[in-house]
Amino acid sequence: MNNRGLRYHLYYDEDDYRLLEIVNKILSRGRNPALLRRLFEPGLHPRGIKELAAAKSLRVACAMIDLLGTFERGSAGERLAALRAVRAETLHESSHALRMNVARVLMQIMKEIVRAGGHEKRQLELARDFREASSGKARLIRKQLHKYHLLEMPEAWNQLAFDHHVHDANTKGRKSPTHLIMDAWIKGVRFLGVIYYNDVKPEVAAELLEAAAVMGVDVRIGVEVKARLRNKYVQIIWSPRGFLGHEDFLRFLEEPEVEAFLAQGRAVVEYERQRVLELLRSFNKNHLPTINEKLGLAVLPLQEEAFISSVGCGQASLVHLAEYAHQMILPHLKKRTEDLSEVYKNASETERTRIGALVNSFDQLAPETLVEEYLRPEANPTVLDPRIPSDGEDVPEMLRFDTATMIAKLEQLPCRSRITLNPSNLSPADVLEVLYDGKGRVTHIEIYNLKDWAQGRTQHRLLINEMRLVINSGNVVEAKRMVREILASVENGPHDERTVEKLRIILRDLKTLLGFYKGSRLRSRLGSDSIGHSRHTRGMGLVVTPSLPWRARREIRRDPSRVLPVTTVARRQIMAGQSGSPPIRQLHARRDLAADVLEHEQKVTWSVGHNSTTLATNGNIASLGGKPERLSNGLSLSALVGDGTQRRPRLSHLNSGLMNIAKISLGFLPAFFTFYLTKDWWLLAYFGALIWFGITGLRNVLQSVVGGGGVWRSSLLKWKKLVSWDRVADSLMFTGFSVPLLDFLVKDVVLARSFGITTTSSPILLYSFMALINGVYVSSHNTFRGLPLGAIIGNFFRSILSIPVALGLNFVILHFITTAGVSTEVALADMQLWAAIISKAASDTVAAIIEGAVDRQHNFSHRKIDYQEKLSQIYDVFERLETTFPEQDVLALLERSHAFAELNEKNPDLLRDIVIDSLDLLYFWMYQPRARATLLKQMEHMSRDEKRFLLQSQQVLKQKRIVSEMLLNGLVGKRFEDALAFYLSHADRYLQKFARLAVRPTPR
Repeated sequence: MNNRGLRYHLYYDEDDYRLLEIVNKILSRGRNPALLRRLFEPGLHPRGIKELAAAKSLRVACAMIDLLGTFERGSAGERLAALRAVRAETLHESSHALRMNVARVLMQIMKEIVRAGGHEKRQLELARDFREASSGKARLIRKQLHKYHLLEMPEAWNQLAFDHHVHDANTKGRKSPTHLIMDAWIKGVRFLGVIYYNDVKPEVAAELLEAAAVMGVDVRIGVEVKARLRNKYVQIIWSPRGFLGHEDFLRFLEEPEVEAFLAQGRAVVEYERQRVLELLRSFNKNHLPTINEKLGLAVLPLQEEAFISSVGCGQASLVHLAEYAHQMILPHLKKRTEDLSEVYKNASETERTRIGALVNSFDQLAPETLVEEYLRPEANPTVLDPRIPSDGEDVPEMLRFDTATMIAKLEQLPCRSRITLNPSNLSPADVLEVLYDGKGRVTHIEIYNLKDWAQGRTQHRLLINEMRLVINSGNVVEAKRMVREILASVENGPHDERTVEKLRIILRDLKTLLGFYKGSRLRSRLGSDSIGHSRHTRGMGLVVTPSLPWRARREIRRDPSRVLPVTTVARRQIMAGQSGSPPIRQLHARRDLAADVLEHEQKVTWSVGHNSTTLATNGNIASLGGKPERLSNGLSLSALVGDGTQRRPRLSHLNSGLMNIAKISLGFLPAFFTFYLTKDWWLLAYFGALIWFGITGLRNVLQSVVGGGGVWRSSLLKWKKLVSWDRVADSLMFTGFSVPLLDFLVKDVVLARSFGITTTSSPILLYSFMALINGVYVSSHNTFRGLPLGAIIGNFFRSILSIPVALGLNFVILHFITTAGVSTEVALADMQLWAAIISKAASDTVAAIIEGAVDRQHNFSHRKIDYQEKLSQIYDVFERLETTFPEQDVLALLERSHAFAELNEKNPDLLRDIVIDSLDLLYFWMYQPRARATLLKQMEHMSRDEKRFLLQSQQVLKQKRIVSEMLLNGLVGKRFEDALAFYLSHADRYLQKFARLAVRPTPR
């Protein structure tokens, strides 16, 4: 780093600087080195051997660089591998209570670090935020969620969060399919509709569907086509459905009828591209000279080839043209602003006002401004209006279809489908006509579009939604009234007689119209129409608010602008009973059908009531996106003529060691002065605070060590690694403030002086009341820190449980003192001095037992997840071996001395997977808390063959040459030294212990 002055020593940590150094080096190269990308190998577990090759923050950063890379710099396969790595790394976090939300925050922060390349200070702040979020502290996680406008999601991941209308970079969006899916998951979206214009490429669909499978997002692909309705186009979204999986969908795209239809769509794409190029020429000729003259710029005409190159794999559109024009103009605006800032310094007040207004116009010349002022059809009369159908010779056949023909064409394709009508540019009369001509084949209407709503185009959707409800009701009387009102409104304004005649036909045939939707309701769709970079809408994602946690609902209530004018009925279902088992036991069940593999669990799900979604004044659906931004280019005179002072980093970004010292000092001061000012005995006056802190510090260390395995842990698992010093510092800070509360205010002022309650008069009341107040205090600061409700309640009752412990300690100490010859009166007086410390010791003793058990259980839970994932991969290798050697007994084969050498020749990839799995298990065994006990529990549920294969596959670690060569060749990347040394030092001893573990009998 360039700046390693005082700030380096006081702020941030060495890990922050190291992360930035490597990230920026990779960003300057443009992509990850091949060896570093080896860390994205799916078989390498996030908590396994690769922890010795690279820190987690670096692994996430490198994966995010690949994921956010443009199409030119990376392939879909690389982006998908990066997505798998990012998901795996962030979901394997230390937090047990907010696992999903921690992963969302970590992904978002790492995105910001990569995007902030070149802005070192901003990156340092984000790197520190990333490390703090990695701790999983609930309060910090919720703070980061709020910072990035993300709502907290339920850890059950059962929220009704969706968006039926978004775009990726293959149309007019800016994000690759993989990037889009990741962003949707970060926002909490579980159901996503991705819309393509006229055509969808198989490779694009494959990337989108695979990314959705990785993240667990239910995605639906739609193709939006246009159909003629007299002097306008109707936008129809065709969504094929009924496929067995994404491979089935990709085969569907290769069907001859589908290929022919999409080929017609590609002709439309090319036709519309030519219209955009005509608009570019019109902008160069008619508007760019005006902009140059008005703003004093010298922008050269836009180049068609460069524009097409900027579009990339997308479909050229008005949005792309506006962004490209803005990209060409912005450098000139910045240079002009810099020049004017020099003039501004010595200008008169009148001149300063003029310059300020001019720079303000520079700042507001955003892409959206270019569209509204220079690129609309009204500003370019020589260019064909894309909203109005044309009969020119170059118009593709697909753009000549009317709505009935287009819907019929879609119905003829070899699949079931949903057809959604987007009424963005339609009147209620138009929608009624399309529904009638569609003969019930239009299944959905998009009743809410976030972009239209932001632009004030709402009235027609309100009327169209009322029409949908009337049609669904099947009420002929209401339907007649509705059609007559629509007919009257058309006749009273400028109209086309063909529209009037069509409405009269519908009026006379209402039973037919209602009959179309008698068996299947006309359903609704809601979407943001997000393209990933609009600054006047909130962006992607909608959520039914009752399905959110109470904190998220409270945040929505505090920001009413999030709430949409849409309501629905949210139904909560609780399912309890026998359910499927985790992956390992499923495999066990397949091999041993007599096994009892069913477990009891409770599952909460949410669903939407049938035909219940409608527009309403008080909605219960909210936007998941952030607040709309002000249109700005970031240009101002104040930034250029300021005093040049640099803002210091925040105090919260102090070096971790200094921060912990500050926390401990903050708690120690009130504790020390309380004892110093209130105690006459020198021992308590000078050392009372140290005794108090020693009790809490020792308790925190012991519970962490015991929770991580105690004296039975691995020799490589040092006790310091098990202790969270940040957690210890927090605990000491808060315990320091409890001294004046308990020892002075409660014990002396309230109990002794006001009520005469002491260890002499009533020790039971004394310790009970102190325990109660301590419980309230502990629960209060637990609430402040954002701990789960269970922990808050548990810590309150731990204080209640400490009462008999305190009484017991009081009795033992009193007996010891009196036995030593001290008079009872003096002993009781001494006990009064030590009462607060005794109460504290009792409370921490109970806390050590309870929280130690919780830490132990958390470690078991994490190891259970780790082993389930890894053993599932091992059994997948088992199955692949069975198919690779169909005529041999695989278990007998692996017992041969040269089995692994033969496998290396026949299927080196399979051997590579066996080596990876074995190294990961070795690392678990030696480094992960409670790994050995967890593996023993997992093996209790294995069949004899599974246990035998597990033992034999681990014997690959005896093949020192094979394994060492793999590590040297980059199995875990470039930094293989620690992994290689670890393997060579510990593999033999591990295999000996593992063999003894594996021969234990399997319970039946």
